[in-house]
Amino acid sequence: MKPYLLGLLRCDRCSGALIMDGSRSSLVCQVCGHKITLHPVEGAGHLIPLFTQPPPEMLPSEKMERGPGLGTPWRQANWRFVQVQADRMPQGSLILDVGAGRGDFAAAMQYHRPVALEVYPYPEVDVVCDLTQVNPFQADSFDAIFLLNVLEHVYDTHALLATLAGLLKPGGRLVMAIPFMVKIHQAPIDFVRYTHFALQRLGENHNLRVKTLEGYYDPVFFLGEGIGNLRWTVIPTLHGIKRYLARAVLLGMRTLTRVLGATVPTGNTHPPAQARSMAPTGYHVVYEKYASQTDQSSLS
Repeated sequence: MKPYLLGLLRCDRCSGALIMDGSRSSLVCQVCGHKITLHPVEGAGHLIPLFTQPPPEMLPSEKMERGPGLGTPWRQANWRFVQVQADRMPQGSLILDVGAGRGDFAAAMQYHRPVALEVYPYPEVDVVCDLTQVNPFQADSFDAIFLLNVLEHVYDTHALLATLAGLLKPGGRLVMAIPFMVKIHQAPIDFVRYTHFALQRLGENHNLRVKTLEGYYDPVFFLGEGIGNLRWTVIPTLHGIKRYLARAVLLGMRTLTRVLGATVPTGNTHPPAQARSMAPTGYHVVYEKYASQTDQSSLS
């Protein structure tokens, strides 16, 4: 366990302080005696507190190399956004990385004190917990919370955001990336898509004001998605000459799309109000927790 982690955790039943038992197999509440199992990670050399059990329908993800210039254009845009936000924070800031997965954005937080939270005990994870069920952290603990390509996989959005708002210090920031015009992924745990109008409202409902809200627009990506739909959904339903013609046109479209992708920028980011297209690949959002109820009332 990271040296600063135990001081952030609390008993999820009575909010009492936790200590490690002598066998290093569990954390024990000093008030009610409740025990939280510690999961040993083979080969990683650390213990992960399990506050909730992994979802039975979840398929664990394989480790993939992530970083600047890697992955889809949307993922690359996410990385640039996260790096900018992390660099703006004072060195050593406490960051809760919710839905951290296999540490996709961990390198961007290397000069801070991150806590990687997941619902599955990957080796890269510090705490396993479903925050819509229990909250194992002290209130007002974190300088920032990162929620990157996660919210669409949470069914009870409001429960999660209410918990996250409570964990932020006054003035702390919730940094979010969320897809919009992206196909269903990680099925069956993929539930929602939000417009920028809804994202604005979500912040207002949870004591969070929007500091940054930008859309990422990538027309070449949409061409590729459309071609994929034609190939796998439409063409198999055609017969005879129509099928041969459609396959020939599809081949030409794929070639032109590759040429276009090599010619034009992969995508651009700007505020939704300035966009001519209402079809962003996704959104980047920075919310800030109001310093006080008076602060919130004066700006409402």
